[in-house]
Amino acid sequence: MYILFEYGDHISVTDRIGLEIYLHSLWQNHKELWKDQMPEADDLPKREFQPFISFDGVRAKANNFVGFIHYGNELLEIYPKVFRQMLNPNKELMHQHLFYWFSYCKKIKFPFNQSFLNNFDSDYFPELIIYLIANQINEVVNTKPYSAYEEVEEALLMPRGKINFGRYTRNLAFGKSQYIDCDYEPFVYDNKVNRVIKYCVRLLLSKTVVPETQRILNGTINVLDEVEDQVCSITQLNQIKIPTLFVDYEDVMHSCRMIIENQVYSYVEYEMKNWSVLFPMEYIFEDFISGFLKKHFNQEFDIESQKSELYLHQDPQTFNLQHDILLTNRKTKEKIIIDTKYKPRWGLSVSDKKKGVSQSDMYQMISYAYRRGTDKVILLYPNTSDKLAEDYMFTVQKSKENEHIKIKVVDIPFWSSTDHKEVESKLLTKLGSVLLSGF
Repeated sequence: MYILFEYGDHISVTDRIGLEIYLHSLWQNHKELWKDQMPEADDLPKREFQPFISFDGVRAKANNFVGFIHYGNELLEIYPKVFRQMLNPNKELMHQHLFYWFSYCKKIKFPFNQSFLNNFDSDYFPELIIYLIANQINEVVNTKPYSAYEEVEEALLMPRGKINFGRYTRNLAFGKSQYIDCDYEPFVYDNKVNRVIKYCVRLLLSKTVVPETQRILNGTINVLDEVEDQVCSITQLNQIKIPTLFVDYEDVMHSCRMIIENQVYSYVEYEMKNWSVLFPMEYIFEDFISGFLKKHFNQEFDIESQKSELYLHQDPQTFNLQHDILLTNRKTKEKIIIDTKYKPRWGLSVSDKKKGVSQSDMYQMISYAYRRGTDKVILLYPNTSDKLAEDYMFTVQKSKENEHIKIKVVDIPFWSSTDHKEVESKLLTKLGSVLLSGF
């Protein structure tokens, strides 16, 4: 097992070609979900592309996705770069932070539950993921059994539902006139949703070695005993629509998607030969901040994520502008653009007049402010230590002497070297002072 950090040290892998082929196939499933993380088509290399790992011969280095890659006999656990310079980084602390961030993320439907984690003693990342998913599925199928109308095509001696005359006339040529081809929809427990769930539970059971997790998964299989065992694909999962009455099953289907999309089938139907779970950290950082703001500052601001209705050029519409977060003060209607930059400003010194901000980012923020018609922009960076860097204000003069665009650069508490629970209160205080005190 290898412990890696984003853009950290290289490691040597035994099967570079096989691993790279697997990662290419993995990206085919990821790219629609994380298409904003994929370079423009013109910038892609001619060969197949995957953004997870960079290779140099048999040496491999993690890029900007965190999680784990389980290929053959090799396991790579990849953690956020913000922990890379800690004196004694430990896996339990990093896991706690990851699950805390996920709890605020909206696009990443991760089955986070702190009470489940409190009862589980393991620092093995894949087992933690399996344990959380196992508990989520078990809790839902036990508390709210799912039955649904399933369309059935069957030849019967007595008509039921609708008679399918097309099939019936075709079957007359085979001497089956006594059978009536019917289409009907019985209300059944053995349905597409439960078959997908049962299949995913068996896949997880093939990977876990923890007795407690095995017990939970076997319990779920017993509950689904009446459901047919069936190998399921992502195509079948995409055809499923969950009624609003069973909203908890939407989250279960997201977990099933995570299982099916990230595994490669082996020769054994109910075994995961390779399985990986990977998330882009840039999006986690942005989604976490957005979710945190919507929970704690919704009364003061209208908060919009990924606001993207503006273009630099109008006819035709080109060069789309997409703000990470747009705040509109509910009282004054004043707008504030927030851009999240998952770029730790390591070793920030007093002599750095740019304060760790890149020139391209500055140009981007100025264009955002001009086109949006606001003079307030905030750049949010993750902390590089428990002590935050001081805020800094860049003032960009417009054409008129008394008009300026104010770009505030802010370090926020994103992680703690001692306890992830500290982040909540410190972040609330920091963002409150930045947003509510004015510029």
